Amino acid sequence: MWSFLLAGAPLVLGGCIIVDDDGQHDHHGWHDEDDWDNGDDWDDEPAPPDQDPWRVSIDTDALVSSEPGEGVGIFVEYAAGGTWTIWTTCDTNTSRVACSFDLYASVDTSSELFDIAGSELERTDTTRLVDEGIAYLHAETGSDVDAMTFTTTEGAIVRLEAYLDGELQPRFIYWFGDDVLHEGAPSNPIDFEPTSP
Repeated sequence: MWSFLLAGAPLVLGGCIIVDDDGQHDHHGWHDEDDWDNGDDWDDEPAPPDQDPWRVSIDTDALVSSEPGEGVGIFVEYAAGGTWTIWTTCDTNTSRVACSFDLYASVDTSSELFDIAGSELERTDTTRLVDEGIAYLHAETGSDVDAMTFTTTEGAIVRLEAYLDGELQPRFIYWFGDDVLHEGAPSNPIDFEPTSP
C-alpha cells in the first residue's frame, strides 16, 4: 500500500516557454490533451490521475547530467544503500522565466523514507516531509539547479508525482534505466525500482 499523497496543485507563480513543433509558444499552459484536469469542483483533494503508475527500473549509481538554464528537466538518481536525489533545471537562459516545480516522492508503507535535505535551494524553494513516507520539494528553478535528497529502505520502490507550473508533466522526467537515458515518463505518478539495493 502507498501513503496518501497530499498533492494539491499550487497556484501558478511563474512559467516556462516551450516552442511546439509547429513553432507556437505555450507559456503557462503545458497542456496536452491527455493532461489531468482538476476541474473546478475539487475541495480538499484533487482527483487522482486516470492511469495507474507504471513501474520502471532505475540503474543504481547512474548519474544524469544537464546544463542549468538550458532545458526543462526533472532528474531522478538512486545510489546504492538507499540514497535518492531528485533535481530540476529550467530553460531560463532562453525563456527568461523560471519554472515552478512541485515534486512528491513517496515509498510504500512497508518501507521508510528519512533524512530529507535540500541542496542548492534559494529562499523561494523548500523541502520537507509532508507526511510519513512522503518527501516534498518546491523549487522555483531559473538558470541553476535545485535538488532534494533523501534516504529510503535499501532497494525501496519510490513513487514520484511531478508538477510543473501546477500541471502534471511526465514528459520532463529523466532517469537511467537498463543503461538507457529515459526522456519522459510513461505515467505521472511513476514508480522507480532500483536495479540493486
